[in-house]
Amino acid sequence: MMKVVYVGDNRNRGNFGCRATSTALSQLISEKNEIVGVVSGKYTNFDNGELFFHKIYTKKFYEKLGRIKNWDSLKTGFYLFARMIKRHKYFFSNFDFIGYDLDKSIDNLLRCLPANPNLKEFDLTQYDFDALVVNGEGSFIFATPPWRECLVEMMLMHWALKMGKKVYYLNGMLSDDPYTATNMKTIEIAKELFAKCEVVQIREYESLDYAKKYFSNSHIELRPDALFTWYKYINDGFNINNGRYFMGPSGATDSTFNSYDFTKEYICVAGSSSLSLETKDKDKIVMTYCNLVNKLKTLKKEIYVVEVCEGDYFLREVAEKTNTKLIPIDTPIIAAGKILANARAFVSGRYHPAILASLGGTPCVFMASNSHKTKSLQELLKYENVVEYPVLPSDEEIMSIVQDTSIVIQGGDETRDKIRNRAKELCDNAQTISELIK
Repeated sequence: MMKVVYVGDNRNRGNFGCRATSTALSQLISEKNEIVGVVSGKYTNFDNGELFFHKIYTKKFYEKLGRIKNWDSLKTGFYLFARMIKRHKYFFSNFDFIGYDLDKSIDNLLRCLPANPNLKEFDLTQYDFDALVVNGEGSFIFATPPWRECLVEMMLMHWALKMGKKVYYLNGMLSDDPYTATNMKTIEIAKELFAKCEVVQIREYESLDYAKKYFSNSHIELRPDALFTWYKYINDGFNINNGRYFMGPSGATDSTFNSYDFTKEYICVAGSSSLSLETKDKDKIVMTYCNLVNKLKTLKKEIYVVEVCEGDYFLREVAEKTNTKLIPIDTPIIAAGKILANARAFVSGRYHPAILASLGGTPCVFMASNSHKTKSLQELLKYENVVEYPVLPSDEEIMSIVQDTSIVIQGGDETRDKIRNRAKELCDNAQTISELIK
């Protein structure tokens, strides 16, 4: 049994996928090891307005700041001022501790900690541990500029290796960004780190091809996403029949109590991880999804729009404009998974929610995402026709989505059994992730 620091435990986020797969991987790690430290996803991607840093300041200066009464409130003001000055060039600037130089990033972090106690979980020197396990999930997209989360996690991997600890990169996706150039500088840093990892475990075939192309000097293993191990929860015989007992605080409306009936056939609709990259025009997004929802209603099934991520907040407006029921983001994750898994179809550009749906046999009609993941998931699930619709489909494409949705619903139990059986195979394979940590 090893003592493990778990990096990328993203359960602090509302995102269905972050909550579910982070928990699933934690369960696998804990089967034969003890988690003694956790680095959450709270500060890896963005700094949440709580970082005070400039490269010119000394540790003594940060210590003085940390002793100031009401420093937390003052820090927020300084942060907002810095963001105003730097605008869209704040990250990786003089106001950010992280950068391509990982040793310098570690020094920056340690120097500024007295004024940023919220970042204390990053300090690996405080843990008595044998190994660092990174939940790769979707953070290693080699975009330009780089994803901050990718650099922060690589900093921690580098740090652990310098300390003589074992490092495991698990449950990961490796991908280009469809909207920017491939970041070869980030890839070169990852290449050096991955070569020193005990294992680089990726979750689908497209990532495997990517790993073979750029990281062939690493110990690469293919295992399905840890979330597939939740087959046992989704298929435990407990049914979600109505909305009375399972909605979170924002879902506790009169209609939730009275009219959410999951014993009747229904279709679920969610957004895509690339909507914010596709356009900043919220009105266009809302209009497109209103059109999609209204056209899907011609199939004579109840429609539920599912807010699976903070980025799907616009679906609240879609639900209101189209008089459609909403499954909010704060729905308990197992209940949310069962709702998706019992739908007749799921229309979405979301990866982990589609896994939750597939665990119950729900066929998915996919839109594109911020990487290859919605395409590669179809390949993993052995879909006969691998199709990705645009994240903002045209009127003609919406009609094709409706037609495809009708076709998969008509497939009935035969289609559902095929998907569920494949999900069970992937569950059994994903269970072996725990055996990689040794």
